[in-house]
Amino acid sequence: MKADFHLHTTASDGSLTPSQVVEWAKRTGLEVIAITDHDSVSGLDEAIKRGKELGVKVIPGIEISSFSSCEIHVLGYNFDYKNPDFKQDLAKVQGMRKERNGAILKRLSEVGMPLSFTAEMDGIGRLHMAKEMVEKGYAKDVNDAFERYLGPKGKAYQEIKRTTPMDAVKLIKKYGGVASLAHPKKYLLDKKLDLLVGGLKAHGLDGIEVEYPRYTDYDKAEFRQIARKYGLVCTGGSDFHGDEDKDFQVNPDKSTLRALGIRY
Repeated sequence: MKADFHLHTTASDGSLTPSQVVEWAKRTGLEVIAITDHDSVSGLDEAIKRGKELGVKVIPGIEISSFSSCEIHVLGYNFDYKNPDFKQDLAKVQGMRKERNGAILKRLSEVGMPLSFTAEMDGIGRLHMAKEMVEKGYAKDVNDAFERYLGPKGKAYQEIKRTTPMDAVKLIKKYGGVASLAHPKKYLLDKKLDLLVGGLKAHGLDGIEVEYPRYTDYDKAEFRQIARKYGLVCTGGSDFHGDEDKDFQVNPDKSTLRALGIRY
């Protein structure tokens, strides 16, 4: 079964609409996908509807941004995203994101780089800001925008109160979902990664993202070892944001399919 459990749409910082992402998945031969927009579920209904029309299984998902010693993302799957209580809880997470966006936009304006976004806009993230900075000539490319302004060492970087990784896991579990630690290599935690995973497991973590485009065989082996140690399922995904030439898919094992409620 060909799958991709980490995809973004225009509901957060992707460049394709939910329907277009499903259509892209169909063209590339994917049978099962998860839409995992940042702190947002607003694209799920559209994607699921289009998936039924095209014969692509769409799993409800999300990627929750959190912060501990660094920014950490937690993927959620198959939770009750239509529950009014979930929407209220998610609104608190989104409020923190908007507060941070406002601080970044204010700082960019102070250094002579005003953007068209406002803090109250839904689904806005640093990638949107970076792209507009390139369009306006403030940065050479997206990487330059992050390195000089939006990344942790950048002039406009702002860190405010954020959801913790433990709270992100608990939020997903509260509404019946499956929680998986996204792209663990990005956090550069080395031996501390084991401690992070162990702590999150105690709060209900179900999986870890083992398959990812830039992972070496050594990386995958390391993360599989951690998964075995803590009894976690191995998830995987491309972290797709609209690059239609991206050729990546995973072949999940039976334990992952069972955990995500997929018949095989």
